[in-house]
Amino acid sequence: MEQNPTDNPAIKDADRINPESKVEKMFEYGYRKSNYGPDELVTDAHGNPISVVDAMLSAEKAAQAETVTPHLCYYSPRIPGNTGSAIRLCAVTGTILHLVEPLGFNLRDTKLRRAGLDYHDMAHVVLHPDFDNLVESMPDSRIIAFTAHATKLYTDVEYRPTDILLFGPEPGNIPDPMDIMEGPHVAEQVRLPMRPSLRSLNLTNCASIAIYEAWRQLGFAGGA
Repeated sequence: MEQNPTDNPAIKDADRINPESKVEKMFEYGYRKSNYGPDELVTDAHGNPISVVDAMLSAEKAAQAETVTPHLCYYSPRIPGNTGSAIRLCAVTGTILHLVEPLGFNLRDTKLRRAGLDYHDMAHVVLHPDFDNLVESMPDSRIIAFTAHATKLYTDVEYRPTDILLFGPEPGNIPDPMDIMEGPHVAEQVRLPMRPSLRSLNLTNCASIAIYEAWRQLGFAGGA
């Protein structure tokens, strides 16, 4: 029986050291092949191929980076277009995007790349194998979880550039509430107000509202 490349210990060790290597392996072996459409070439306005690899950043560099907005984290995102839109959001606001596996799509997915336009090389994306890796790699960060079950409004928090704004997968809220939402690593649980008759906002719409509120509180540093 042929060995799955992702089960190879040598590959896993290399991935921990070099996240770019991990993404390249995913591309090479068709990791989590997308069900959203053909894997066709997507280019920017100048005809250059768009690749999420251009945006990859190691967790160590992310922890050391000086940022003007809090970090944004998507926990196990499922829809490529939402993550692509988040890449675009993070590029224009100077935000670092963290993606916690498992992902529900291939990073080569055309919907992800189209939604991000040609902003991939202007953004920074960190890929984490699990939530513990996120917590361990960002020890000085305060995690603020956004959930419809919270009572505190997102505007009642004084945001810091080192914060991590945590959002769960679509649809629904963050899974494993006992492990994640009520764990000691979560400093705040907040919500966005909504009309009671409606269910939810789009994930990246929520993230945009949160990031811009935090950036506003921080004086739109780095903006024009």
